[in-house]
Amino acid sequence: MAETIEIGVPRQGIGDDLSEALAAHGLHAEVVEAGESCALAVSFAADEHERLLVEAIGAIESFLSERGLPLVVQRAGGGAVVRPPAD
Repeated sequence: MAETIEIGVPRQGIGDDLSEALAAHGLHAEVVEAGESCALAVSFAADEHERLLVEAIGAIESFLSERGLPLVVQRAGGGAVVRPPAD
């Protein structure tokens, strides 16, 4: 189940703009109004597994690059594998 956090915003008008800005970062934000207060309910826009996989692959690629290791990361079986590049 996706976890959701709430972020209070000063007025409704900025809530819509913030929702769009968060979407550019892979987050889904829904404006929630309660009387005079306004908030954003924020969760991952995509399947959390996919986001975890993308972030893990990115971190592994950075690790390999920083150390100059001749390996690549490839998606496989719902996860990933680190292997030598194909000839």
